[in-house]
Amino acid sequence: MKLLHKKSRCCGAKIIRFGVKRRQCVVCKKTWRVYPAKRGPKPSRKQCGYLKKMFKHGFSVKQIALHSKLSEGAIYKRFAKNLNRIVDEKRIIRVKGSKLILIIDAEWHYFKKELWTLYFLAIKSVDSKSVVILDPILKQGKENATTWDKIFDQLPLGIKKRVITLVSDGIRGIETIAFRNNWIIQRCHFHLLSALQKRRGKRASTHGRIVRQEIYFLVKQALVETSTRRLNILCKRLALLTWEEGCPEAMRMIVKDFLRRLPEFRAYLNYPELNLPTTVNVMESVNSFVREKTKTTKTSKSWHKWSIACARLKPKFTCK
Repeated sequence: MKLLHKKSRCCGAKIIRFGVKRRQCVVCKKTWRVYPAKRGPKPSRKQCGYLKKMFKHGFSVKQIALHSKLSEGAIYKRFAKNLNRIVDEKRIIRVKGSKLILIIDAEWHYFKKELWTLYFLAIKSVDSKSVVILDPILKQGKENATTWDKIFDQLPLGIKKRVITLVSDGIRGIETIAFRNNWIIQRCHFHLLSALQKRRGKRASTHGRIVRQEIYFLVKQALVETSTRRLNILCKRLALLTWEEGCPEAMRMIVKDFLRRLPEFRAYLNYPELNLPTTVNVMESVNSFVREKTKTTKTSKSWHKWSIACARLKPKFTCK
């Protein structure tokens, strides 16, 4: 049988009005609010606004303190309280698309003469122009492929299954990990050209300057060449130039590694439907953003905490 009138929970008796927002049981005379309010005084200050001003809008602590009644020290204390709350919250990562691109990079820093490395990962859909930054992972020691392999195992299973491409700089041993996971490797063009740029020689008196200049421009052309015949000519010419007297040993090793891993540098041409980025510059932008916000940190723990806040409060960067 359907009840037409609600009965009280205490006695099951009739309920009558007891003012505008209260009700009363006619048997035990107990009263209660229709819409119970949260107990205790309402919070007088909303501290999350400071974090948004700093991480999303780019204000510094000094700029925030100028327009606030609080001092810099008080604002830093409020930041610390809210950072702990943000870091402790469980984060759910949602990335659309059936095919995903994984972009990785790392940044290192010394704290009390000990080397610490932050490992950054970003996920990008094939059809999207923006990347989602995952929470950075802090490890002690130098960046290496073994640590990257352990980090890849910690990726959410729903994301790892959809990853088909790995974009990175020249990390030794990363190709073995990519082969085991059946990932396509796209190596960064910027790191390659930057290493050659440092050794090409700018002065006319530099020994082997003409050879160095030719190597630099040939490598730059080989990265974008679409003709197979012209690409083979460029590679043969580069192989000959490495044995010239004016080619330094460091440049020779870079060119040999480039010729050996040529398909990894030209994956974006071999798979045009994937819209692969040719550099990890988006990760350099992330590193620059984190470096700017964490320049006042004194310990590795606080460095990691502020880095996580950077990834969570500004999780998306443009990657074309």
